[in-house]
Amino acid sequence: MSSLKQALFWLSFYLAAIFVLAQFDYSDSPIIDFAKYFYFTVMVCVPFTVFFPKITKVNVMVPVVFWGAIYFILLQTLDRVASAPNTSFAIVLLEFVLLEIGVWIAYQLADGISHAESILDAMALGAFPNRVQNIEEVTKQIKLEITRSRRYHRPLSLVILTLGSSKGIAFDKLLLNMQHDIMNRFSLARVGQVIDEHIRQTDIVIRDHRNRFLVLCPETNYESSLILAYRISNAVKASANVYLSYGAAAFPDDALNFDDLMDVAMGRLVPLMSKEEAHEVLESNNDPAV
Repeated sequence: MSSLKQALFWLSFYLAAIFVLAQFDYSDSPIIDFAKYFYFTVMVCVPFTVFFPKITKVNVMVPVVFWGAIYFILLQTLDRVASAPNTSFAIVLLEFVLLEIGVWIAYQLADGISHAESILDAMALGAFPNRVQNIEEVTKQIKLEITRSRRYHRPLSLVILTLGSSKGIAFDKLLLNMQHDIMNRFSLARVGQVIDEHIRQTDIVIRDHRNRFLVLCPETNYESSLILAYRISNAVKASANVYLSYGAAAFPDDALNFDDLMDVAMGRLVPLMSKEEAHEVLESNNDPAV
């Protein structure tokens, strides 16, 4: 049995045991008189640990200590006698141990899920290699490009490309189950590959947390970046049958920092359109009266 399956089995067994204990706790003669906030803490900490994606980037002792501290805060601030009249040190210690076991098992499951997702991403990148980087990896490079553009008064543009639909299916519905999640990862990798094929070596292609593709284009004005976005959108539609909405913004005319550039470009998002429609959008964005 793989580690992921083992973690899923033990977490299911753990939650079932807690549920059974909770049912007996409401009877006239409970097996063990646990406090109500113990059950509440377990029901919060376990799903939080599993579904919070960044939890596996820290050592397992971090969530263990954190939820242990939460338990002791509740122990000191709430009236335990109201929910568990027959309290003893042994019961408090058992609650604490069970809580920490639940956090540890949930962490193992979260780590297994994270590892499986990493394998899927590696497979997708192996099938469709590209230069797309996560936004955290290029923060310093983005600052350098903006500084260079400001110092030497050179044009700099940002293009945002967001995924629309694939073969008439709403793209967010592709995340309904594991099969659709795999399709999503491979589709993103394919879109990244097509974008990579249509940009220059000096351009920086980025993917953020919302799976938006950002292309930072040094030495490129707004008009040229909009043409680039239009070409990429057409290429992605032809190659991957995925529709992209796109927008662009220029430094320093539209904004003076990267975050503001993103906001302006997002405000200008338009769906894939004909050259004539794209030209009308370009003219409207350049019209001072607009």
